[in-house]
This record gives sequence, C-alpha cells and structure tokens, in this order.
Amino acid sequence: MGEAPSDHQLHVARVAVHLCAQLADGMQDVEPVLKPIQNLVANSEGAEAMPLAVQTLSVVARRRVEASLRFNPVIPLTALAIGKDAAGRCAWAARESLHQFASDGNGVGQAYAQLLAGYAHIELMDSAKALKAAVASEELFKSQKNKPGEAAALCCQSSARLLRAMAGSSPQLQLAEDKEEKVKAVKKRQEEEAKAGISSARAACCIYSDIDDRKSEAACLTLVGELMLAKDEVDEAKNVAREARDIFQDLEDPYGEARALNLILSANMLHEADAVDALFAAKDVLWLFRGNDISEEEEDKKAIADGLHGQAKVHFSIGELSEAKEVAQEALKYYQQAKMSPKEAACGQGYALQTLAHTHCAELSPDEGLPFSEQSVELFATAGDVKGQAMAKAVLAYQDTMSRMKQLEDTPQAFTQQSNARVTENWTVIEDAMAMMRDIRNQEGEDTIGSLIYEMNQKVGEIQKKMSTPTKTVWTVDKVTRKAKQKDYYEPVDPGTQLATQE
Repeated sequence: MGEAPSDHQLHVARVAVHLCAQLADGMQDVEPVLKPIQNLVANSEGAEAMPLAVQTLSVVARRRVEASLRFNPVIPLTALAIGKDAAGRCAWAARESLHQFASDGNGVGQAYAQLLAGYAHIELMDSAKALKAAVASEELFKSQKNKPGEAAALCCQSSARLLRAMAGSSPQLQLAEDKEEKVKAVKKRQEEEAKAGISSARAACCIYSDIDDRKSEAACLTLVGELMLAKDEVDEAKNVAREARDIFQDLEDPYGEARALNLILSANMLHEADAVDALFAAKDVLWLFRGNDISEEEEDKKAIADGLHGQAKVHFSIGELSEAKEVAQEALKYYQQAKMSPKEAACGQGYALQTLAHTHCAELSPDEGLPFSEQSVELFATAGDVKGQAMAKAVLAYQDTMSRMKQLEDTPQAFTQQSNARVTENWTVIEDAMAMMRDIRNQEGEDTIGSLIYEMNQKVGEIQKKMSTPTKTVWTVDKVTRKAKQKDYYEPVDPGTQLATQE
C-alpha cells in the first residue's frame, strides 16, 4: 500500500525543514521562523508544517543561489552554493509538495513549490526546467495577487537567464571548423538571454519599489548589474551597482553595500583600463568591516578575509605582485581566525593559497608556489569537497606548467631535468582532476579543466616550435577552402629537455 497523505506531507516537511537548517547557516532571521515549523514536525502535524516548510526553504534556496551566481566573481564563492546533493533534495521536496498542493487547491503553496523548483534547477544547471518553474510560479502568484511572490518569481527567471547568458563558452568551440560563426551565434544567444533577464529583473525592481521593500529592491538591482555585465555593458552595470549601494547605505547594511561594491569591482576587472578603479572598490569593501569605529572583537573575520583576498586579486591583475602576496597572506590569516564550516574554511583558505601560488608562478618561481598549491589541495580533500579538490589539482598543474614554460622561454638555462619531470607530473595531476570531475558528473568542471588542458598544450606547442625545427612536414587540402595547407611536426632538439604534452 502507498504512503498515507498525512504521512507523506510529514515526510516532505521533515526533509524541507532539515534542508532549511542545513542551508540557512548564518541567516539569523531564518531561525525564529524555522523553530515553530520544527515543532509542528516534531508533533507530527505534517499538513500544517509542509506549506510553511516549503515556503521557508524557497526563501533560503533563493538567497543561496543569488549569493553564488556571479558573472565575473573576483574571488570564488562556491562555499555559498547549495551543492548538487542538497539541490536535488530541494527539487524533490518541490515536486512532491506540488502534487499535494494541487490536490488541495492551495494556489500559494503551488507558487512557492514552483519557486523552490526554479532555484533548485538553477543550482542543478538546468536552466530550461528552472525557467519553466519560475514562469509557472509568477502566474500562480499573480492569480493570488501576491506581489512579493510575483517579484521573487521574476527574479528567479532573471537568475535562470543569467545562467544561460554565462553558458556556452565550451573549449570544444576552439576545435570547430566554423569556430568564428559558432562563437558569434553563442554570443548572440547570450546577449538575448541577458536582455530578457534584465527585463524581468527590472519588473521585479518596480514591484519592490511599489511595496517599499527597499532591501529587496537593492538586491534586485545587483542582479540587473550582473546581467548587464553578461552583455558587456560595463558602465551601465556600475551605475546600477552605485544605485544599489546608495540604498544599502541608507539601510545601514554593510553586507549589501559590500555586494554592490564587489559588483563594481567585478565590472572594473573586465577591462584592463579600469583595473586601478577596481582597487579603490576593493579597499572600500575592506573599510566596511574594519573601519576605525569597529573593535577587533566585533570584526567579521570572514568578511575582512574576503575583502583582503579581493584586493590581492586586483593587485595581481595590475602587476603589483609583491603587494598581492602581502595582502593574500593577510587574507589567509583572517580566514584561519574566522568561524566557518569545514567546507567554507577550505574554500576561503584554499583559494587564498592558490592566489599566493599564482603570484609566485607569475614571478617565475614555481618551486616556491608549489607548496601553497599542494596545501590547497589538502584542505579541500580534508573538507570532503571533491569538486574543490579537483579544481585545486587542475589549477596547481596549470599554474605550475605555464610558469615553467614561461621560464623556459625567457631563461632556457633555468629549465632543468627536474623542471621537466614536474611538467610531466602536472599532466598526471590534471588528468586525475578531470577523472574526479567525471566521477561526480560535473560537466561545468570538466569543461573548465578541458580548457586549461587546451591552453597548456597550446603553450607547450609554441615553445617546441621556437626551440626546434620541423622534422616532418605534411601538406593537405582544406575541405572548406579547397586550398593546400601545411602541417609541421616537431621533435625536441635535446632529449634531455623533452617537453611533456598530452595527446
């Protein structure tokens, strides 16, 4: 026999409450809302608990997704993400509750279930399902004349559009015969998605303004800014971010203001000419959390660490490597002092260590950077973060190889047998990273690592061409242009400095 409706409602409510408690870490306003729902679940009152649990989970899921969905994050934000496992359970809770709400004729419940499904599918990288659920949620909220819900559904649509606007840059395009046409088609599609997302987000901003929800309006403006960055409308994105910052300042919300400043920072980092302006934005973020009127005991160590890490990345981008190392070291110290979950600590410290390694590699001192990279891999492994560990391995291999190739190019005498052995080892490391991504079925991670492998092969090929002469030349006919084309094959001049490549 099947599960009784009341038992099933209780089961769905219990799963939703557990997910809320898991994902709402650090959201102080959620705990007082969640406590009564937990009591209902403890008393086996599933019919009363399920609608409240699903609604609360939709709010928590939205915050998590919007906090981690960025077009050009200066520092990685994966610690804030829901994660595939939790997102899958959110999607299950949305689907199961939706059937019950529809059976009961509960329109508001259906709307929140669809909203939860939308954000869950964004996290699962399924923009088609996310958009479908978000549109259904908007229609349901409209039928209930629920303006805040309608605005939330519009924001969900915009987030799904942003996901689509960021998709499509696969390294496989580099291998296509008609690469330029395909790249143009992808770019056009991305711009169309971003434009549609801006329209939805603007509509949500208007609703929040009408109902005088200024905090949500400001947060929605930052979403508009992210979509503008996806369209490469950098100046417009910065103007919107400044508008959001003004509202957050009026509300005395330093975290919201930091988010707006980070959007300005990200916009400035997209173009080299604006990189110096990004440094001012990074310092403004830092000032918010350790200004003169904030005591050391009151400091938010993680927020300061994030601000310092962002500043270090900006220093690196404008070639100030010594400053980048110094600030990254300070960021690492604050991450170690911050109260965070093991995964968040691994992300904070791990990425700061990668930045330190990157600065050493940029100074053509890969041997000095290698210990930092290896420590980063260990941190992710200890935290049980497979994706983070795989990316840390890939970054280690990429940064180290590219630094040694540059070293060989500039000062060939510095490239030793040990250097070549390290490059050979790097291929093993990055292949292991790719295998880890395949094991967890993370296509985005596979694509990212694939592009790193492509760049490594390209760089090794360039060096070989400079160091040696072709040992074999083959002439073929281009199938498209019907013109003859030359393909040269190279062998290293000295077997003692044979460069490792990946087939």
